[in-house]
Amino acid sequence: MIPEDLLVEILLRLPVKTLARCLCVSKHCYSIIRSRRFINLYQSRSSTRESRVMFAFRDVYTFLRWYFFSLPQAPSLVTNSTCCIDSTSFCMPVCVHGLICVEHMFRLWICNPVTGKVALLPQPGPRKQFTTWYMGYDPINYHYKVLFLSKNGLLEAYKVEVFTFGEESSWKTIEDGNIHFPETRGICIHGVLYYGAHTGNGPKIVRFDVRTEKFGKFIEFPAEACGIYGVCLGFYTLVAYQGKLALLATKTISIYDLWVLEDAEKHAWSKVSIVITREMCSYELIWPGVTGFVAGSDEFIVTARDQHHEFHLVYVDLKTQRSREVRFEGIRSSFGSSLVLAFTDYVESIVLL
Repeated sequence: MIPEDLLVEILLRLPVKTLARCLCVSKHCYSIIRSRRFINLYQSRSSTRESRVMFAFRDVYTFLRWYFFSLPQAPSLVTNSTCCIDSTSFCMPVCVHGLICVEHMFRLWICNPVTGKVALLPQPGPRKQFTTWYMGYDPINYHYKVLFLSKNGLLEAYKVEVFTFGEESSWKTIEDGNIHFPETRGICIHGVLYYGAHTGNGPKIVRFDVRTEKFGKFIEFPAEACGIYGVCLGFYTLVAYQGKLALLATKTISIYDLWVLEDAEKHAWSKVSIVITREMCSYELIWPGVTGFVAGSDEFIVTARDQHHEFHLVYVDLKTQRSREVRFEGIRSSFGSSLVLAFTDYVESIVLL
């Protein structure tokens, strides 16, 4: 008989797909893997495992289906998708700490792409005319949470609700003292959810602490960026750069400005200029743009297509100025599939096993 502590340690080292098979080995294994203690231990060690990059492509024909690809650090060819999910919403799907959240038929769904299992979230209330939502992850208590904002009138303030996934809870209304109107996609970094929004004092960056479920003070946009690009939120993409929030702005198809948030309280930003040269990318490739940075590195990812309209990814290292290419076999570029989302810190989750 294997001591339980040793059995737990063995199970913690297994990938998610293998753990799913272990559920059928014995009642003892099942009870261990399903326990909150084991789930917390497994989630706490996720940061020590090799992170991957999750890419999402919108279907070229229907626009209602998204294909997700989970890539290791150094692939050269991708042939099969990890999973595909239907969506009838204009809201983009998000992937946070291994789980995907998507809106389909006016309902929110959570999916684990490794196991293929999905869960339907309860309705936050009567459907309203204007809605938007974000997902975040609390790395302290290992909770996934959905932030839902809704209203009926165009000039009304949003009602803000939070749902904690994995618990028998309902939507909880929270107070938002700072009235704002969400505009951009969000990003969750170290338990804080960020997104761009319009306020009474112009565009700001909103921050929401996932653990405490409280909004922080608005973050000012960098003054230099506003002087160059103006205050239109459509010019900026929120990305994670070396564990920090950053704003990515496109000057030309090969020149980008990156502002990195150094101090949220002091609204202090640093600037990194990115120039993509032809030495970094093949002459046969056309560049639609930068999608993000590989977690914890100076390597950024450029989406491109070749003369056959097949998708490629080009990983470019800012320090060494070297690059490597990944080709997506069978994924072609068109008006519908030209939209590519990148989630650069993907790790497998044991939730929804």
